[in-house]
Amino acid sequence: MVRDSTINFSVGLSIGSVTPVNEYNCVRNISFINNVINHPLKAIYIKTNPGDTDSMLPGSGGEISNILYQDIVITNPIWWSIYIGPQ
Repeated sequence: MVRDSTINFSVGLSIGSVTPVNEYNCVRNISFINNVINHPLKAIYIKTNPGDTDSMLPGSGGEISNILYQDIVITNPIWWSIYIGPQ
């Protein structure tokens, strides 16, 4: 949990990058609550990494899930307020 923070000139509240692998990578159950982000490059940034595993069997791959952004204030983003995509 990241809570009650003021963040200046940053890449903001970033999650990822999760590359698919045979062992399974994940980022789960993260909360960002009551944060102020001033002049970020990207304020809310979820970094994905598409790809395949060697096996492509169930239990391999990657996941980003159950991410909560609540009461976020963003001022003067340099690139994007919210960016979800590859890094």
